[in-house]
Order: sequence, then C-alpha cells, then structure tokens
Amino acid sequence: MTAVGVGAIWAQDRNGIIGADGGMLWRVPADFRHFRAATRGGVVIMGRATWESIGTALAERVSIVLTRRTDWDPSGAMVVRDLDAALAAAAALREQLDDDPREGEYRALPRVWVIGGGSVYAQALAAGMVDELLISVIDLDASRRAAAAGVARELLVHAPAVDPKQWAPDGPCADPPGQWRPVSGDAAWRVDHWRRHRMPVTLPAQE
Repeated sequence: MTAVGVGAIWAQDRNGIIGADGGMLWRVPADFRHFRAATRGGVVIMGRATWESIGTALAERVSIVLTRRTDWDPSGAMVVRDLDAALAAAAALREQLDDDPREGEYRALPRVWVIGGGSVYAQALAAGMVDELLISVIDLDASRRAAAAGVARELLVHAPAVDPKQWAPDGPCADPPGQWRPVSGDAAWRVDHWRRHRMPVTLPAQE
C-alpha cells in the first residue's frame, strides 16, 4: 500500500452551488489560474460530464475519467468504471509523475485531485478517500444568475457539505476568515483549505 495525498478542488457560490447541469454560472479568471496552479503536474479524476464540459484534456495533467459507458473512449484520458479503480490508477500514475512544477504554497498540496462533478465529489468524500479540500468561494448568488439565464432550479448542483467535526480549516492556502481576494471577472473570491482530521488517504499499490 502506498500513502498518497488526495485532494478535492472546486469553486462554489456563497450558498454552495458549484454549477448547473455540467455548466458554470460565473467567470472568475483568477480562480481558473488558482485551479491550474494547484493541479498542474498532477493526476486529475473526474466524471464523464465534467470531462465533456471541459472539452479536452487539461494541459500538464494526467486525466482519469469515470464512466460506466463501455462504448466511450476519449482521446487523452484513462477511462475507469468506478472510484476505487480511479484511485488505484491514480496511485500508479502518481509514481510516474515528473518533478513537481508548482510554486510556493501549492507545492505542499496533493498531486492527485478529484475535480468533479458533484456526484463524484460526494462519493469520494463519503468513502473517506479525500484528505484535503481546496474550495474557492465566489462572492455571488448563483441561483439568481441561473434564474436570469432560464436555468431550472432542479439543474443546480451543490457541493458536498463540509463537516467541521471531520475537517480542520488550517491548510496553508486558506485566506484569513472574512477576507476576500479582489474582484476578478464576475466577483470577488476567497479560498478555504480544509484538512481531514486523520492521516492521508492510503491508495492501493498496483501489482
């Protein structure tokens, strides 16, 4: 068994909405840069809908996509059928990564990331497979933006709840409580960095 840190990274509005039916409800370029700075040079795990919403493989990252569709074969990604298989594959790929290209506090972060969508986040957290959360909070109400765009409320996707009994807000990338970063695109934003109250996730080694 190999101990490898696993992180989950997402952006949400003030009420925990992360998107709507595979689409985003805001544009905050500084947060995009933050996402890239945190995940570059690593392994990213996502569901098929997230892969399709991105539209292509993310540069400088190795992609693992979860889907039960046997006829689906994207270019530039490894396809697996469930989260256990994704984490086993990530463990093997983690050992093959080049030197960490990230800078500053980002180098303290995991090199394996769950990046969406909502059901994949929920499954990974419920199974205890994630030990760090890097959450960008966008200072707006996404439900109002969705309503203005004609998006039905039932299509809104919410982030998993973060239970402070399980998570500590003491990660090095966290902004001080109540402090927002400058407006970028649609809104100001901040980063919350949570760590699970236990040892890092242990991923199965490949035989």
